[in-house]
Amino acid sequence: MKVGKPQSKRVPVRLRHKIQKASANKQRKARKDAKKNPQWRSRLKKDPGIPNLFPYKDKVLAEIEESKRLKEEEKLRKRELARAQREGQAVADEVEIEEQMDDADEVEDEVDENMDEGEGGASSNPMAALVASAQARAKTYAPADDEDDDEDEDEEEEFSGFQDKRKPTSTKSKAGVRPSAPKAKPLPKSVLADPIKPVMRLITKLSGTQTGVQQILDYYKLPPLVTAGSDTTTRFLIDVARKKGRLGPGGVPSLNGAALAVLGDLNEGRLKLGLSTEPERKVGDVVVVEKLGEAFKIEGLFGDEEPSNAGGEMEVEA
Repeated sequence: MKVGKPQSKRVPVRLRHKIQKASANKQRKARKDAKKNPQWRSRLKKDPGIPNLFPYKDKVLAEIEESKRLKEEEKLRKRELARAQREGQAVADEVEIEEQMDDADEVEDEVDENMDEGEGGASSNPMAALVASAQARAKTYAPADDEDDDEDEDEEEEFSGFQDKRKPTSTKSKAGVRPSAPKAKPLPKSVLADPIKPVMRLITKLSGTQTGVQQILDYYKLPPLVTAGSDTTTRFLIDVARKKGRLGPGGVPSLNGAALAVLGDLNEGRLKLGLSTEPERKVGDVVVVEKLGEAFKIEGLFGDEEPSNAGGEMEVEA
């Protein structure tokens, strides 16, 4: 016998009747033995175990009785259904089928009437002229114009635009009009084709500032970059890929995925960088020079002459 082969449920009719007859005889004998059994059995219903002090005991008992009643009804319905199937009677509800057919016929009649009305009143339809004009414009449409516009936009959009487009908006607005938040523009096609190149320019630009790459490391919560054996951009993208779970097959970090994640954070404004290269100047106390320094003499290096007071006091203009 083949292992796992499904067992056929086909049984001869004689054997099926034999099994049913044996089952009925066994149940009849069990009922007779139960009547002759002298063991005392209580006719009281078994306590479900709900304490009397429970505030909703009546409701719980009612729900239990309702569930028992529904189970009995379901059991009787399945029994009647099985009996009807054995006797070869039609189980499907013919009344519902007839109602569905009538509804379908009514819907078809309504559709036919609407079609007839539409043919008669096509000249008075206000949408006909609009559709005709749209079709005419579509025939004269030249997609080459849009392609040229897209190419010009791609050439103009560079990575430096990520910081330039987030200029502070003017606080002046018309009365009753609230300034809306700036929407993030989609990334250019050139950036999507090679996202590592703009990230490399970003790292190069950040390396010339005081804080440097520490700003972006703090945002992604990365450890200091270890650039031994690789450049700074590759090391940074590997750490970002591991942090964000951008891993390829075998757990290899995806540099393109990490670069796109960084550019997306920049584009949507989550990552904000200050790229000012000039250090902040602190304004201190102003000192007015009143006396010139001594003139330099080579002889003073060997101790030949004592330094003389060659410098005189400056005249300070009041």
